Amino acid sequence: MKQIVILGAGTGGTLGGNLLSQKLDLKQWVITIVDRADTHVYQPGLLFLPFGLYGHDDHRDLVKPIGEPLPRNVNFLAAEILRIDPEKKTVETSLTTLRYDWLVCALGRRGAPEEIEGLAEPLGKEAVPTFRTLEGAVAMRGALERMTSGRLVIDVCDMPIKCPVAPIEFAFLADYYFTQKGVRDAIDITLVTPYSGAFTKPNANRVLTAMAKEKGVNVVADFAAESVDAGARTLRAFDGRALEYDLLCAIPPNLGPQVIDDSGLGDGTGYALTDPRTLRSRKAEGIYFLGDNTNVSTSKAGSVAHFEAETIVENLLREIEGKPPMPTFDGHANCFIETGHHKAMLLDFNYDIEPLEGSFPMAHVGPFSLLKESYMNHVGKLAFQWVYWNLLLKGRLPNVPLLPSHMNFVGKDLETTPHARHAREMKVRDVMTKDVVSVHAGSSLTAAATLMVQKKVSGVPVLDVHDRLVGVLTEADFLSAMNLEQSAVTDTLETVVRKRRARKGMGTIVDDIMTKSPITIRDDETLRTAVTLMDTNRIKRLIVTDDEARVHGVVSRADLIRLYAMK
Repeated sequence: MKQIVILGAGTGGTLGGNLLSQKLDLKQWVITIVDRADTHVYQPGLLFLPFGLYGHDDHRDLVKPIGEPLPRNVNFLAAEILRIDPEKKTVETSLTTLRYDWLVCALGRRGAPEEIEGLAEPLGKEAVPTFRTLEGAVAMRGALERMTSGRLVIDVCDMPIKCPVAPIEFAFLADYYFTQKGVRDAIDITLVTPYSGAFTKPNANRVLTAMAKEKGVNVVADFAAESVDAGARTLRAFDGRALEYDLLCAIPPNLGPQVIDDSGLGDGTGYALTDPRTLRSRKAEGIYFLGDNTNVSTSKAGSVAHFEAETIVENLLREIEGKPPMPTFDGHANCFIETGHHKAMLLDFNYDIEPLEGSFPMAHVGPFSLLKESYMNHVGKLAFQWVYWNLLLKGRLPNVPLLPSHMNFVGKDLETTPHARHAREMKVRDVMTKDVVSVHAGSSLTAAATLMVQKKVSGVPVLDVHDRLVGVLTEADFLSAMNLEQSAVTDTLETVVRKRRARKGMGTIVDDIMTKSPITIRDDETLRTAVTLMDTNRIKRLIVTDDEARVHGVVSRADLIRLYAMK
């Protein structure tokens, strides 16, 4: 029997276990999940608990036995995880040593209040309550109930943290809470952050900072916390600035699990060195990382773990079948932001694309609005608790067409960003890829396919002996020649390279299947012209040529999309 071991039974580990148990033949595979905890906590609900809002007066509906959402056809081991040995492919726990063929690490992150002088001892207690733990959220609720005047400071001590939008959510909910109590005018609410504003992504930062100002929430930016004096109720930054407070909600620095560094798999801060596109370990074969314990540059949030789990399961199944993993994870994150007064905002973004305005998941229909407050977004936020327990964790939500693991551009208003407005004036030469991979007419299809696989491109210009453009060779050309369905696009080039019989009847050189007389564009044309040409002709790229048909570059949809990336 082959062994898959999953370390961690949080959102990512539980979902990953459920998905794998549905897709693998468990007569041949044994799946074991290891976790030291005995309860599973619905983390988003901890944000509501301090305010006694939305039915979360009783925290018991936020906590379930850890075994309840776990797959019933897998093994569960309640134990401490001591060490991973990538060479021997074993995991040492406090109870036993497990052998694995494949390992999925979903160990989350750990709070590190000791990194801030004076914070570790009072954090989560009456002196410095928090909402990051169940005990801290209960303590915070009592503190808020007693507060009738003074300054509430929400301090993001350092990055990264779990769910980066949660601190601004807490500030907005506090504004609503104190307004309902009739004491809002007597309370100063201040968000202290190491960011340059309320959030990291420029579009979201602009909207959230403006909303904070409208609600009377002060934002103190570029504040790197050095110490907390709980007795004097003072927060100090490394640059000497000091803030006095009456109530402090501190979000401590986070580090990755120590076991990851101890096992030689981490970056020195406990976060796993992870390929951002495949989610494989950069240090060892047979290991994938999922959720908060990765070092990929996306939010440490449940939605990200959801999308990562889908990617990992797909790649694991490919590797089990002897295929290479696909670099398909795009850093997709999707999160509701409570803004108070029964409204919320929805953000949808990935590694490269900022949160944009529009509708989600369907264009012009929604029912959720992007980057804008709405009551329906608030309803969606509240409804997600049921979705989480009954659909997401159990592997019933992934692969729903309306919620793909990759960010979808349907319904998004690309014209609302500063990048888009600037793009109207840009030329093709400003964004085109100049280092063009090409092949010559007469080249073998095998050689061309191998080159495209190696260079990770889906299309190449075809040149004559004088290096003038005579055609373009794309994945679609291979598909058409091989009479394959569009769903097979990801395997097409590998098939050409690895299976000679698949090439029967499709020719032997690129001239046999290439698209002749491809649509081209000059480098001094506008991007709007390029977009129109691609849209009208339903193509993914344009070859940039001069008057003599010499290739100067390629402009693709990916090049245009990168205009919206945060630089």
